[in-house]
Amino acid sequence: PFQFDLALGELTQKGKRVPLTDAEIALLRALGAQLGEVLSRETLCKSVGGGVNERAIDVQVTRLRRKIEPDPGFPRYLRTVRGQGYRLVDA
Repeated sequence: PFQFDLALGELTQKGKRVPLTDAEIALLRALGAQLGEVLSRETLCKSVGGGVNERAIDVQVTRLRRKIEPDPGFPRYLRTVRGQGYRLVDA
C-alpha cells in the first residue's frame, strides 16, 4: 500500500504523501536500499547521522511504525530481528 522514492525521500500511500521527518527519511532510505536485509542499530545510526544513538533509532522506528503499520504493535513491514536490528520487508 506504500511506495517510497529513495531518490526523493518521499513516501506515498494510495497516491497521498505521508509526512516524514528527516530522520525517518534517512531510516527508510537505509532500510529500503537493502530491502529484506537486517541492518544493525549501529549501521542505522550511521545512516541517520547527527550523532544519533541506538536508543534514538528505536524511537524513530516506533514513530515510523505508527505511520506505516496497520497495527504498530504487530509490525508487518518494519520488523525487529532480536539481537540484530531491523529489516524492512515487502509483505
